Amino acid sequence: MNERSTEMSVPLDSDGFLRRECPTCEREFKWFNSPEGEGEPVPDGGYYCPYCAIQAPADAWLTKAQVELAQNTVMRELVGPELEKMARDLRGASRGGLISFDIKYDRPRALDPFVEADDMRRVDFECHPTEPVKVLDDWRDAVHCLICSQPRSSS
Repeated sequence: MNERSTEMSVPLDSDGFLRRECPTCEREFKWFNSPEGEGEPVPDGGYYCPYCAIQAPADAWLTKAQVELAQNTVMRELVGPELEKMARDLRGASRGGLISFDIKYDRPRALDPFVEADDMRRVDFECHPTEPVKVLDDWRDAVHCLICSQPRSSS
């Protein structure tokens, strides 16, 4: 089997924050996109949610819109071309034979690129100063550090 890959980009806000969603409480927040090698290493077990403080693996924090974009990209750039190739191969193999094939694939339209809003309120942590987050403007409960889950009052 041939290994294939594709890329998609997800924009940062003007302060360099990336939108994320907790896989447990499903609230959106943003974490700072540190330059390579400058942020904290991913904790064993993954990051902590700034809202509910539940830990999840580093690859579990995509928003629903990011998942939809990833699925759309894979279908358009990887699955679709393979299905179209298979249809051509089957049509070619069936010429003059007793079996014929008619395969149709409706390639999904490309989704509009993301534009990241400059929303949410920044919270910094003494325990891990290189890992600030942005939380919902109306969030009034404690905000937890992504790295150690230490709470900080949300004043």
